[in-house]
Amino acid sequence: MSNNTKKIAGDYKELWSIVQDDLKDDFKSIIWNSWVKPLVFLNYSNFTLDIQTPSELVKSRIENQYYDQIFLRAKRVFQGLNKIKFCIQIKNKSLNNINIPTDRNLNETLSSISFTDNSSRILNKNFTFKNFVIDESNELAYFSAQRVENEFNQDYNPFFIYGNVGIGKTHLLNAIAWNIKNKNKKKFIYISAERFMYQFIKSLKMNETIRFKDQFRSIDILMIDDIQFIGGKKSTQEEFFHLLDDLIGNKKQVIMTADRSPTNIKDLDYRIKSRLAGGLVVDILPTTFELRKKIIKNKIVSKKIFLDNEIINFLAENIFSSIRELEGALNKLILYSEVTNLKLSISNAQTILSDYLNNNNNERITIKDIQLQVSKYYNLQFHDLCSKNRSRHISRPRQIAMFLSKIMTETSYPDIGKLFGGKDHATVIYGVNKIKSLSENDRKVKQDIENITLILKTDKV
Repeated sequence: MSNNTKKIAGDYKELWSIVQDDLKDDFKSIIWNSWVKPLVFLNYSNFTLDIQTPSELVKSRIENQYYDQIFLRAKRVFQGLNKIKFCIQIKNKSLNNINIPTDRNLNETLSSISFTDNSSRILNKNFTFKNFVIDESNELAYFSAQRVENEFNQDYNPFFIYGNVGIGKTHLLNAIAWNIKNKNKKKFIYISAERFMYQFIKSLKMNETIRFKDQFRSIDILMIDDIQFIGGKKSTQEEFFHLLDDLIGNKKQVIMTADRSPTNIKDLDYRIKSRLAGGLVVDILPTTFELRKKIIKNKIVSKKIFLDNEIINFLAENIFSSIRELEGALNKLILYSEVTNLKLSISNAQTILSDYLNNNNNERITIKDIQLQVSKYYNLQFHDLCSKNRSRHISRPRQIAMFLSKIMTETSYPDIGKLFGGKDHATVIYGVNKIKSLSENDRKVKQDIENITLILKTDKV
């Protein structure tokens, strides 16, 4: 290379530095550091600017997300610029495509910022499809999980399961992972949202963000548990959105769980909400009495233990907040029986499980409690239930609140009417009877009543 050519190349390199300085003002610091700063000038000829990227992931992100902004800035500096060509450079050989490294190579490269090799270690061996107890409260989530695992159809991407704590979301996530692992055809990462955030922040501190992100290029499935924990974490959300976009755009399956639907996760970026809601979203409803009985019976059969139906019913009726607590209470009873060699009764079960049992007598449920929870459940204002508005979306929740007021308190029909904006007792009677009839024939109404009842009882614990 002649001295003149070297000088021209050096001048172009300086021009690219000017472009990068300008871009620094255009982007948030997290985006600039992760995606723009690593870009390196290679060549400028025939009105084409060649820029090196450190990985396929960065190349794809730049081309899909930031090309226009970079081109406009570069065009102001590079006279006659028509196109920017991004490529990967390894050992001075420019490549448009590279082979994705194997898991082993990734792990060797990533050292402490790696979790691709740990995914299967954190799985619970008891959380399989075979061990999942099904009833109407969770059957949709169960069969959806099986279908997603079998088909990996883009109509189910992302796949999102939500519901209260301890009712089977993590169980289904583990079941999917075990099936994938046993078939040995797909590579996956299984990680909690908290660990994802920790590892991402760690990669920032160690200047290994590119390597962190490259891990996801080699996998087929990403599974994240309790994604609601990224709510409010702006920098993590920004990167997570682009990761999500990349994975789905490249037809990689994304599976997540949360304690609420995507649209209801507090302080979650609207772009992430939109992406998550655009896939298959299913919920697991609070456990029913019958499901809790099934779980107990399955557990005692597997342990080859006998329990009287009276004890089974007692447990199912009184331990309702989560399956985890139910299993914990059952284990405590079984241990007591084995240690003392005594037959269990309702009386000693009450004593043994005093720390588990919901003591509903400590604080009575009031009509105001019911009104507040019903309005919250249906996303209404408190005063809506006491208004004269007869719109269906208000009148039906109002009738449900009246029904619950009658069965959960000792208040008379006339007094209930007074607390609902001065309704007469005939209106209350009609509403109560209407909901009673619907609860016997309409699955959604029945489930709504069970959900609200559970919330009310749990809040009083």
